[in-house]
Amino acid sequence: MVGTQGSHAPRGDRRHHARRQHRPIPRLTRHWLDDAPTDLESADGYREMVRRWLHSFGPGTEDDIVWWLGSTKTVVRAALSELEAVAVSLDGGDTGWLLPDDVATVSDPGPWAALLPVLDPTIMGWKNRDFYLGPHRNQLFDTRGNAGTTAWVDGRVVGCWIQDAAGVVHVRVLESVSADAQRSLDAEAVRLTEWLGGVKIGTGYVSQAMKQAVGIAAATP
Repeated sequence: MVGTQGSHAPRGDRRHHARRQHRPIPRLTRHWLDDAPTDLESADGYREMVRRWLHSFGPGTEDDIVWWLGSTKTVVRAALSELEAVAVSLDGGDTGWLLPDDVATVSDPGPWAALLPVLDPTIMGWKNRDFYLGPHRNQLFDTRGNAGTTAWVDGRVVGCWIQDAAGVVHVRVLESVSADAQRSLDAEAVRLTEWLGGVKIGTGYVSQAMKQAVGIAAATP
């Protein structure tokens, strides 16, 4: 496995200034880890990655895993077979997969709300996202397929969040939510504002919903 270490090097004269370019420098894993993992055969590596995906995101479909892994159905099917993954029925009729030690019924966590950052694994983990995005997909991702910030209520995305010039977090919902859910989102916004302590989080991944939220916040006295 090869890692990268960033550096900056001058490039070009332009007569009056030099332009600096970020250049990654390759580093072998053993150079920056005290206990580097042993090399794996490709099939073993794929199996381990599929196991870790199922541990974090299962149940998921074969298409989800193929998309995330960037590999083929043949590779994924072989890994699922070796892991003795269990097929389960998903809402909508698709077949999902779970690890054999992860088939117990999950208890209801009760009402909850969360504000997650751009590119969070929770929203990026699956290819098939309708079960938590609903009709909001186009508003929550930029044109390259990168997720912006998201506001969640009870396992579904209901909006996004932004920061104003002072670093205060504001939530914009894309659908009607209950009064209790709105209070929970507002409480999360206060908590996140306090945790960030005035630090503004910059990002190049700005969704349509975030752009609209910025406009609304700017127009609000």
